Amino acid sequence: MQPRSDIDDLARFKSEAMGFLAGLVPITGIVFYSVDTNLNPVDHAFHRIESDRNERYTEFFHRLDPFHPRRFAATGKRIVSLRDLHQRYHGGEYHRRFMAPLGLDYEAELYLYRTGQMVGGVSLHRSSEQGDFTPRELELLGNARHFLEHTFTTGRSFEAARRVDEWGLTQRERDVLRLIREGAANADIGRVLYISVPTVKTHLQHIYDKSGLRSRAQLIARLGATD
Repeated sequence: MQPRSDIDDLARFKSEAMGFLAGLVPITGIVFYSVDTNLNPVDHAFHRIESDRNERYTEFFHRLDPFHPRRFAATGKRIVSLRDLHQRYHGGEYHRRFMAPLGLDYEAELYLYRTGQMVGGVSLHRSSEQGDFTPRELELLGNARHFLEHTFTTGRSFEAARRVDEWGLTQRERDVLRLIREGAANADIGRVLYISVPTVKTHLQHIYDKSGLRSRAQLIARLGATD
C-alpha cells in the first residue's frame, strides 16, 4: 500500500487496506468502517461483499451484532474473534438471519483506536468451508492492525472525517457530502444516489445547518476536496 501521507481519501485507503488483508489470510469478505463519536459504525467500505447489506444492517441488525463497537470500546480490545464472545454466535438471530444467508459463518474484528478512543474497525468474514481463524492467523492480523491503526488515524482525511462526526450527519448526508467533495453537481449526486435533485438540495441544506457553513466552497475549504 502507499504511505498514508500520499492518500488523501479514506475510502481509497480502506479499499487498499482490505486488499492487503485479503492477501494476508484467506477470507470470504471484508468490511472496513469508521466509528463515530457515538460509537456507531459509519462510512462502510466493502471487499467481496455486496454493499446493499449495509442498509439492512443499519436499519435493524446492528442491534444484534455481537461485534458492535459499543460492546468492546470500553474494554480496549484490539482484536476479537468468535472465541472471545460471551454469547452463542452460530444459530443466534444475528448469524441465522443476517450472516448465514450471505454464506458467512466465521468472523474476526479488528478495532482501531486513537488516543484511547475507538475510531474504526475491520470485519473479516469466512465461509464454513474456510473455517475459523487460527491463532497464527489472528496473530498476523493483530500485527497488521497496528499498521492500519497508525495509517488510518493520521493525515488530512482522518481529521476531516472527525469534523464530520462532530456535525452529526446522517449516512445519506455523508454520502452527499462525499460527492460534493468530489466536485459533483446536484444532478450528478442525484443520479449516483438515486434521489431527486430537490432531495439533494434538502440534504445539502441540512449539511449547511449542522456544519454552520453556507456554501460548497466553504465545505471544501474546511474539509478539502477529494480526487
